[in-house]
Amino acid sequence: MVPMLLDALREACPDLTVSVSSVYATGHLLELLEAGELDAALGVDYPGLPVRHSSALAHRAINTVPIFVAIHAGHPLAHRIEVPLEELSEDTWFVASDDGVGWPGAFYDACRSAGFTPAGTHEFHVLDQLQSMIAKGLGVTAVQPTVRPVEGVLVKPLAGDPLWQRHLLVWRRELVDAAVVEALHHHAVRTYRNLLAQAPHLQKWATRTYAPARAPEGHGTGLPARASCV
Repeated sequence: MVPMLLDALREACPDLTVSVSSVYATGHLLELLEAGELDAALGVDYPGLPVRHSSALAHRAINTVPIFVAIHAGHPLAHRIEVPLEELSEDTWFVASDDGVGWPGAFYDACRSAGFTPAGTHEFHVLDQLQSMIAKGLGVTAVQPTVRPVEGVLVKPLAGDPLWQRHLLVWRRELVDAAVVEALHHHAVRTYRNLLAQAPHLQKWATRTYAPARAPEGHGTGLPARASCV
């Protein structure tokens, strides 16, 4: 998302100076924002676990999307349109490290609700290397629906959509004026909608899950409001 967002901002706001810092954990981003070391950030939270911060910060949702699963193309469940989480109970999982706002707790809660604890796990979140390991059949992993799978990897929705993630814009009230906030949020929403529209596995999920009569709620992407911008 970041390269497309920066490109959009460069064209729409040529006088805006942007310096990018790559930080994995939303919890760490919040700490940097609270300390005044960052002006604004793109982060995440999870249903039932809303992001918490002081009154010095503010946040707005960009969208809420289901979390999918990436599996090896030769996986026994590769033929399934949707993959039941409980049928992955014997698989080895690659699980992203603690993001400070609810992951991987949300993942393990979903597994417990499905009646199991993963048989084996590895902590890992470097996406290109992770996809290479999935392609070799070394395990499975939860992924965002905008992930573009490499050869040998299939991205599938989880049956019943047990996991969701909300994407957020967070900023320091005193450092970012209202016009910049509006520009950042507008272009972040637009950029993510474009990414969602380019994810065929997500489009197929939306077509199956939501009746055509509800298509206008997707704001032109063919997606429901919940999976676009809330």
